[in-house]
Amino acid sequence: MLLRVIIFYMKKLLDFKEEIHKCSKCGLCQAECPIYQATGNDCTVSRGQFVMLNGVVKGDLKMSKAINRYLDLCLKCGKCSKFCPSGIDVVDVIVSAKSEYFNSHFIERFITIFQKYFLVGLLPRIARTFIRPTKSKKFDKKVVYFGGCKTKLSGDNSIVKILNSIKIEVINPEFHCCGVPYFVRGDLKEFKKSIKNYTNLLEKQGVTEVITTCASCEKSLKDYIKWADEEDVKFLKNVKVKNIYEYLRENNLRLKVKKTERVTYHKPCNINNFDDIEWVLTNTKNLDYVRMQNYDNCCGFNGLTKINEYGIMSKIFRQKREDIVGTRAKIVLTSCLGCELALKLYSLGRYKVYDAIEYLGILADKG
Repeated sequence: MLLRVIIFYMKKLLDFKEEIHKCSKCGLCQAECPIYQATGNDCTVSRGQFVMLNGVVKGDLKMSKAINRYLDLCLKCGKCSKFCPSGIDVVDVIVSAKSEYFNSHFIERFITIFQKYFLVGLLPRIARTFIRPTKSKKFDKKVVYFGGCKTKLSGDNSIVKILNSIKIEVINPEFHCCGVPYFVRGDLKEFKKSIKNYTNLLEKQGVTEVITTCASCEKSLKDYIKWADEEDVKFLKNVKVKNIYEYLRENNLRLKVKKTERVTYHKPCNINNFDDIEWVLTNTKNLDYVRMQNYDNCCGFNGLTKINEYGIMSKIFRQKREDIVGTRAKIVLTSCLGCELALKLYSLGRYKVYDAIEYLGILADKG
């Protein structure tokens, strides 16, 4: 049985054989990779990793602990893919390779058990006993809200308040985690369970327009179609996923905060509509928004679990903190639970970090 599982995931890596061969070794990824910038080691960037994976695909190399270490250093930010002249989706290739290592090492599966039953299971469930979903007003237009783990921890009052103000009803089913913690570690089996939970609940609601406030959730939901079973792919083709900023701009909803505060914004790696975000921030009255230098550099959240690589990760955390402090803003907004946690942990008390929609929803009124 184990052999069949390993062969299954090896086939998944082989599915990306052409992608690996497409890499021209041009080195443009070096200029974009946060880990390469911190180490200068070619094995930490996609170009070098593709050389190793080409050896694995050809059978010259085995998926060893050493290779997995370099794959694991990848922050899965996807910046290299955006500048790749060959159009390679690097994260998908890296994750498919990690899935092979994952399924042949018990300790990896043990970590998943901890993630599943404690981090994305027990903690949000405990929080949900104290934070109940907000009752939405009823309107003709309906959207399904995918809040992810963040909503279970902090509630959905802001999103309901904002969308109800533009006559949109919010349906908030009890979704599981989007599965991104499993995906980045190569646990595709558990990731596909998240896909199944999502499609099952959407089908029951009969609504195919989904909104989210979390960048990682948004990216996962949009990528489900690449990893879902054939029967779910047909359904997902009719599902439209957007984030809240698109709705605010489309409806020309201008907010107003009650007191003037200088804020800056950290752009999560998985947000693709930064123009919409800046439109919301610059059009919110009394909000003194300042764009930080390197606003789109990765926060390094995926490195928080790599205690043995702290020397590398601390360089990324330090640079991000310096960029924030340089704005002289005391409030940092973002749109990803992982980014929020990383920015808070390394703030040294020099600024406060909030989810942008949660912050604006609590403090703002319609302008």
